[in-house]
Amino acid sequence: MTLHSGQRVSRVERPPAAKPGDRVGIAALSGRIDTDRLATGVAALEGLGFEPVLARNLLPEASLSGRSLFAGSDRERLEAFHELAGDESVAAIVFARGGYGVPRILEHVDWTLLASRPRPYIGYSDLTPLLLALVSRTGTMAFHGPMAVDFARGLLPEERRSFLDALAGRLSGPWVLERVSAKLSAGRPPAIEGRLFGGCLTMLAATVGTGLLPSFQDSILVLEDIDEPEYRIDRLLTQLRTSGQAAGVRAVIAGHFTNCDARASLVDFAEALDAPLFAGLPAGHQAPNHTLPLGAWARLDARNAILEVQG
Repeated sequence: MTLHSGQRVSRVERPPAAKPGDRVGIAALSGRIDTDRLATGVAALEGLGFEPVLARNLLPEASLSGRSLFAGSDRERLEAFHELAGDESVAAIVFARGGYGVPRILEHVDWTLLASRPRPYIGYSDLTPLLLALVSRTGTMAFHGPMAVDFARGLLPEERRSFLDALAGRLSGPWVLERVSAKLSAGRPPAIEGRLFGGCLTMLAATVGTGLLPSFQDSILVLEDIDEPEYRIDRLLTQLRTSGQAAGVRAVIAGHFTNCDARASLVDFAEALDAPLFAGLPAGHQAPNHTLPLGAWARLDARNAILEVQG
């Protein structure tokens, strides 16, 4: 029996563009961020010409309750996020950092509010389920890309270009990849097209079965992660496959697997899906971390290992 998780996404729109001079919110739904790193990230966004607007739970005067693991209690984080999302003057929202916290509040997100004011949302890691749910629940692209902590470390020029292009609504890429196991099955065209989905492998596996992920049927699936031993990578991929979430994936692309021994497990995963495997996409928990439009229609030239986003 084949299981499927999530709904098919038939139409995805680009959000309205955000450009230097616009107000950009910084939200914290996951772990607490060091005040110095936050200040450095805010200054970097200002340096790009944006006007940062901090969520209420990030303000210096915020008195947060709950465990120190999180940037406030579940209620505080969610209310601060909803308040920021309801601000019509905020053109885009960048998340402060990952860590952990989003799965605890995801079922209580006000998707009607978010759909009523489409804008670019940018993050990765713990934000992976939220970004994918944004695509499936609102029909609007979300962006796997740098957060405030990445701006604090200092973005590479190519990361800045990718970030600004994504917010401005310009097409990303192309990206030249590495062919790992790109044998094409009989009848499979050399050019593979599908919606671009994926993100942090740990978070994808953790969200399987919740109904919050879109279907990955006929998608191009991007995976990345950090600091996971080989057996856990294999277990996470197995969960993604045997749950039915990865059924019908047309191609698998590995981003950064930082401090992970993932290659053999990724090969097994792709072979079990009868999908070609590519690597070398500059996205994930290390630099360069390009901004990827999740939900966008993408084209993968399997013969030449080139990925393009078509809109």
